[in-house]
Amino acid sequence: MTSATEASQPVTFDARDGRSLAGTLFEPGGLPRGALLVNSGTGIPRRFYARFAAHAADRGFAALTYDYRGIGDSARRPLDADDARYRDWGQLDMPGAIDWMAHRYPGVPLVVVGHSTGGQQLGLAPNVSRVQAAVFVAVSTGYWRGMPLHYRFMTLALWRAYIPLATRVLGYAPAKKIGWGENLPTRVAREWGAWCLEPEYMAAFFDEGGRRTPPDDAPFGPTYFDAARFPIRAYYFSDDPISTRTNVPPMLRLYDRAEIESRWIDPVDLGVPKIGHLGFFRSDRGRPLWDDALDWLIQRT
Repeated sequence: MTSATEASQPVTFDARDGRSLAGTLFEPGGLPRGALLVNSGTGIPRRFYARFAAHAADRGFAALTYDYRGIGDSARRPLDADDARYRDWGQLDMPGAIDWMAHRYPGVPLVVVGHSTGGQQLGLAPNVSRVQAAVFVAVSTGYWRGMPLHYRFMTLALWRAYIPLATRVLGYAPAKKIGWGENLPTRVAREWGAWCLEPEYMAAFFDEGGRRTPPDDAPFGPTYFDAARFPIRAYYFSDDPISTRTNVPPMLRLYDRAEIESRWIDPVDLGVPKIGHLGFFRSDRGRPLWDDALDWLIQRT
């Protein structure tokens, strides 16, 4: 019997502005019970989510992982020539992925698993209303003052000194050197940093009442959080230094029309030493929760 991992195939599709994005499609053996879109965290290539997506396919979902513009196989080379912005992931790339999945699987419930910014920016997608249910994993603001003390000042130094200097000298953000995912295009890194310095995070820049100018002076454009009227189950972990009890509420308030169920989990409850911001998708840590999340999506669709 062929496993979902063996049956996976590379695909390409267009973002809303026509930019080509790279993805991997994991399909079940029979008709899919749901079309599952996996939205990555910041700077994390799609291969990180492969085991989770393969497991979802084994459970009957057609699952798509993909790289945002500027990341992995969707990056332009050289990286210092990539003009991607952080908000482009939600305003252009996620809508393109939703369009592609809806077209490929018409009549099949479309659901999302959003990790970190993969849930944050879902409300920027103009077609978010096509989603029928979502699982959020470590989705919160990234406000630096909402983090533990030791992490707080490291993050402040990152945004105030390291990223501005590195992008000026190199033309891109060498995030890989400090263990913060893949290297990032300059405009992605600078806009992400601008959000993280604001208590309202991205909302500080929204056209409809934002009080800050985006780093590149380009208007933010409309948002669609009020069209996200589907159920959301959100997973958080006590040892996550980013998605803390301070940073979670301001983000979830943006999804004020959604029915949200939040679950706070201690690694000890799962019999593992740590989970943090990434561990849900590691098979040696978060796998006990994979079926919990997928069962919930099945029930909601």
